[in-house]
Amino acid sequence: METRRTSLPAEPIAVGTPAGEEAEEPTAPAAGAPRPTLAQAVETINGQLEDAFFGYDHFDLSPEAVTALRRDAALLRDILRDFPALRIIVQGHCDERGSAEYNLALGDRRATIAADFLRQLGLPDSAIAPVSYGKEAPQCIEGNESCWRLNRRAHLVVRPPVTE
Repeated sequence: METRRTSLPAEPIAVGTPAGEEAEEPTAPAAGAPRPTLAQAVETINGQLEDAFFGYDHFDLSPEAVTALRRDAALLRDILRDFPALRIIVQGHCDERGSAEYNLALGDRRATIAADFLRQLGLPDSAIAPVSYGKEAPQCIEGNESCWRLNRRAHLVVRPPVTE
């Protein structure tokens, strides 16, 4: 299997909405509404984050993946403003084809490129932790392309800070 090595887009990344696209506003609490608890905020944001999907044997960001990560970054900026100690785990996943070692490396590349893009969009480096699951945590377990496509992804999870 040959992996096409790519880097982040060469042109500067605009943090706002690309021309011609309507911005999807994250839902904000109504004026005077009580501030959500940390647990409520984490549960809400994790339900709103979108996966960034990758092509077979690739770790470059497609236009669809860029759109998903831009939307995620906007949501994450808002929650980090209220809860700056939160951590963002960027999970790299692969489909079942290939060896475990190969898929761990590919998952790492996917997680790293998604994490780097989030940093370019202004999220703090200290909040982001890429991790690879390779093919070990599939979202779908059927042996066909429509299922494998769902497993080739960068998945974001917000976690509360660890307290001792």
